[in-house]
Amino acid sequence: MAANIVVVNIYGEDYPITGVTDAAHISRVADFVNARVQQIAQSSRVKARDKVAILAAMQIASELLEKSEQLESTLGQVEGNLDSLLDRLDRELAPVSDSR
Repeated sequence: MAANIVVVNIYGEDYPITGVTDAAHISRVADFVNARVQQIAQSSRVKARDKVAILAAMQIASELLEKSEQLESTLGQVEGNLDSLLDRLDRELAPVSDSR
């Protein structure tokens, strides 16, 4: 797959981003990051660009880790439920022993 170069604007600065995903995806990611940076800048007394960027990165990473942990927990529950169902099916479908 060929690399795409997309110029995105984050917090008033243009950045040429090279990626193998489609340009629309790169733009969506940049829009997400820009929105988060703008939100942090507006709601915080911190105004230095680098500090605002770090706070936004920390917030995004925190949300990502939280979602990842939730996904792992849900996957564990699904696997447990599946194991229980398979055990039940095995018991129900097991040949009945002849008690003669």
